[in-house]
Amino acid sequence: MGVILFGYIDFEGQDIVPLLQGAREMIEVVYDEPGCIHYVWTADVLREGRLWVYEEWESSETLAGHLAAEPYFQMANYLKEKGITGASVDKYRFDLKEPIYDATGVPQAGFSGA
Repeated sequence: MGVILFGYIDFEGQDIVPLLQGAREMIEVVYDEPGCIHYVWTADVLREGRLWVYEEWESSETLAGHLAAEPYFQMANYLKEKGITGASVDKYRFDLKEPIYDATGVPQAGFSGA
């Protein structure tokens, strides 16, 4: 089953764009890790000092590999150095993934495979 991580990390009085630019290499290298589908870090344009994290992994096992890898520890140390003031990142397991739009271009809330 796939796994999604989604949430935010807050920093007091930080401009998030330079913070993310400083983490660029640590972010880019994760895309080469086994099972990484998406690894997106972005600044909240409406809330100063907040960055959003979205990760998608093929499985819990591939996420576990990431959490045990050096880039994870490097990023954790980097963020601590930058002064995290709060965070809330949750993981979600999923067994079905479909596009929101069907073949005719109409958005669908339900799942065809369910």
